[in-house]
Amino acid sequence: MRTHRKIIAGTTSAVVVAGFAAWGIGYAASAPKPGPTPTADLGAGPAIAETNPSTGRKVKADALDNVEKGPGQQAGLFDEQTKTSYFTIEVTDSEVVDDCTPRVGTDKLRPIRTAFLVLEVSASLADSVAEKAGGGPEDLFMPLVAEAFSVSNPGGEVDRNVTSETAWGCFDDAQLLPPVVNPGQSVSGKVGLDVGVPRGRVAYDPEDNGGWSWPYGG
Repeated sequence: MRTHRKIIAGTTSAVVVAGFAAWGIGYAASAPKPGPTPTADLGAGPAIAETNPSTGRKVKADALDNVEKGPGQQAGLFDEQTKTSYFTIEVTDSEVVDDCTPRVGTDKLRPIRTAFLVLEVSASLADSVAEKAGGGPEDLFMPLVAEAFSVSNPGGEVDRNVTSETAWGCFDDAQLLPPVVNPGQSVSGKVGLDVGVPRGRVAYDPEDNGGWSWPYGG
């Protein structure tokens, strides 16, 4: 079984919270105490589950250990012992467009690359995450900014350069996903990416050590 780890980073610490399982939910092992820096070597985390605990279906992960999800399928972090979800994330919809409504002004914005990839994302982080991860709730969050995402083309080539000034300027603040989700919160909104390929998979992988991916562009 592969090993996998996901980092929840705070202002003064980084802690291993859980591994991944089939539907994007993994199981939590005993986490080390928060370290002095977010880049400390925390060692191998829990192994990826072989099957989805909800459906029994085999887990499929790509070469980068991103668990592959279907359209609208939820992902997250799960403790198999307590059957508790600590973090969930879902790309509920995606659209490839040639322009976007600006946050400021009236002129449509256009991508620097091929197209804008507009994601509708929902995410939640449990109040109880501090019990598993250690540290205080004020130090724990999951990032939801554009930099937490990457795309890959149908051939599997990954592009983490999905941000641009124009993508950042898309949409009113009220429409946008918050930059982080904190313990006890459930949030939803848009994330605008500037992508070079109009079709492929978009991954949520903020630490570049494995996450989850969804198809986009048909």
